[in-house]
Amino acid sequence: MPSKKPKQPPIPLEDRYPNKFTQWRWDFSNTVFNRLYPVKPWLFGVTLAGSFAYYNRAPIDSFPTKFLNLANDSDVIRLLKLSGLSFCTAYLPVFLLRNLLLRLFIFRYKGFLKEDPKKVSITTRIWALCYGTLKKLAPPRLETCDAFLPAQPVPALRDTIERYLVSVECILSEEEFIRVKELAADFQQKEGKWLQLCCRIYSLFKRNYVTDFWEKYAYLYSRKPLLVNSSVAHVDLFRDVPANQAVRVAHMVHLEAMHMLAIVRQKIKPLGDGLVYSGHYKKLYATNRVPGETMDHLKSYRHSRHVAIYYKGFIYTVEAFDANNRVYSIDQLTQVLLELLQRNDVAASEAEAKLPTLTHDSRDVWYKNRQKFFLENATNKKLLERVESAFLFIILRDDEFEYDPEHPEKLDWFMKNMLAGNIRWADKSLNYIVGRNGTAGGNTEHSIGDGAEFDHLMENFCATDLYFMTYPEVVEDIDSIPKCIPDKGIKLAEKLQFDVSDEMAEEIKLCNARYVSLQSDLDLAALIFTDFGKGRIKIGKCSPDAFVQMAIQLANYKQHGRFVLTYESASSRFFANSRTETLRTVSKDSCAFVKAMLDEKYNKAQKLERLQTACKSHHTRNREIMLGKGVDRHLFVLYILSRAAGVSSAFLNYYISQPWTLSTSQPPNVTNQVDEDSDKGHTWLGASFGPVCQDGYGVCYRFGGEHSICIYITSFKSSSKTDSDHFRTLLKESLIEMANLFSDQ
Repeated sequence: MPSKKPKQPPIPLEDRYPNKFTQWRWDFSNTVFNRLYPVKPWLFGVTLAGSFAYYNRAPIDSFPTKFLNLANDSDVIRLLKLSGLSFCTAYLPVFLLRNLLLRLFIFRYKGFLKEDPKKVSITTRIWALCYGTLKKLAPPRLETCDAFLPAQPVPALRDTIERYLVSVECILSEEEFIRVKELAADFQQKEGKWLQLCCRIYSLFKRNYVTDFWEKYAYLYSRKPLLVNSSVAHVDLFRDVPANQAVRVAHMVHLEAMHMLAIVRQKIKPLGDGLVYSGHYKKLYATNRVPGETMDHLKSYRHSRHVAIYYKGFIYTVEAFDANNRVYSIDQLTQVLLELLQRNDVAASEAEAKLPTLTHDSRDVWYKNRQKFFLENATNKKLLERVESAFLFIILRDDEFEYDPEHPEKLDWFMKNMLAGNIRWADKSLNYIVGRNGTAGGNTEHSIGDGAEFDHLMENFCATDLYFMTYPEVVEDIDSIPKCIPDKGIKLAEKLQFDVSDEMAEEIKLCNARYVSLQSDLDLAALIFTDFGKGRIKIGKCSPDAFVQMAIQLANYKQHGRFVLTYESASSRFFANSRTETLRTVSKDSCAFVKAMLDEKYNKAQKLERLQTACKSHHTRNREIMLGKGVDRHLFVLYILSRAAGVSSAFLNYYISQPWTLSTSQPPNVTNQVDEDSDKGHTWLGASFGPVCQDGYGVCYRFGGEHSICIYITSFKSSSKTDSDHFRTLLKESLIEMANLFSDQ
């Protein structure tokens, strides 16, 4: 077991489903708390009452009394004036504290990002003291500090262009770089000035000038199928969880129901104690991406009483709360799941069994099918609402998943099944897939949020399940368990019997055929690298993330002999309503390192020096992005504005047309609640996503404690330029070669 058990779980373990009054009470409580923060509501109330009492009995010649008696007002008017004066007196210090100390200093100051942790300035020390005191005296709720975060700044056009040119200089040929440089100069002198002005004006009316455009045009406007192209998959832990399928799903539903309500109540500790934006959590549960003819939209139900479960060709709904609105216990949910797994329902037809594949198709096709076969059919419309309003969609499989170090191909299949499985409700924010042996994974819809929210959710789940939940001492085989008769009062799973016409069945068959083509084209290779972890990397004085990024660059150069556009997802969460920014990995320093590694004239010390320089440069650019000095979101917004204004820009057209041949991301460990080193079995195996262009790779990696690196590589088999298995071999080789540079240290 891990060395330390937390004193408190990350979410409340007992909760009720809210009725309308309770929901209003929660919202009112959060609004008052957040509007008065950092002053406690009770303290504000005492101050307000004290002010009212003082002004009501103030001396006759005092200012308050003169103000109250300024005119011959009625008692009602005098009471209103007295109340207003008392409120202003009580709220004035709150207003000054919120706007001068919090908004203008604590949450705006970013100087610590520019400094060496070993050489901290006086200003940063003062900031740390104020921030530490604030956290201790007034711990914020989930969304409390979002109002204090600064708006994301619009970078100077000149700076963005310069950073862009530096990032592509080593990728383009000399002739093409000269041409792009001329396009950039022409853009900067002509249409760029006007578009930049529009961007700045737009930013005055938005707390974040990027996010609305990014969500709309990077995600919701895309007509591609969601699975593989947009969704993100994840798998289980190193160890097998000691549970059969029914018990594991019961844990899942129970914990996720409480997590959903904890978000609604804002009872989750915010990341960074409020320094980073937390407004996207509300979209994690009970959210559906509704297809549109030209653009989708998100519909959030905020919270829901039930989950949708797919089992043996049918969709069922399972209530997570009882008739008294209490969340069902794990034992009660296990009974419901066992009863479902032991049913002998009539076998589903092929069309019924594959009905969810309608959601796997292109968004415009799914929009038409949803309209025709669901919204225009009264029965199906009602059942569709039940599926879309569920807070989870869970798929129960008859086969088993596992991670076996002796048979790595099993993890390849496991992760590929999570990313491009046969049955998913692709519109749902969260899909969970549970094998017969209780091993599970999932698939998330990317438009609702990013890695920070998903990782926080995953780590809270793992910590709560590990430290505060119990499993049976003996894992019973479901097939050998006597027929389960649930306790009286427990609501059983309810089958949703869709009306599947012949025309609908034919369309399901066509949709499935198109999806199978995409599914079979996905090439996925998993690498659980256990030779070393980030602990060894730190010995070489390198940032672990930068180290892996340089290894990816080295592997790519070995395979293709050239440098390509490389996307790494980076955080811009210090700003209001923010999401991500692109960290462009390729730089002069990274290229110099890669070439040195493959050149025998450089000795080990020289190669190490170039590696450390490249890692330091990468780390510095990552910090600049945290300060709002990125390249791609700014250029993306300028491109969208140019299209909206009907302005043609050769430079922006060139920029937007360049493919991200390498798309990479690292799901970070954001809470450190679980010690993944004292027991490696509690290490999360990580996540994956598909490549973003036909001839490219998607590379997702995470550090398993100090001991391993979990890496997943995706590409398309139809591309003659990619091979995930070969890239995996080259990446492993590169990691070892790079670590050998500081083997003597």
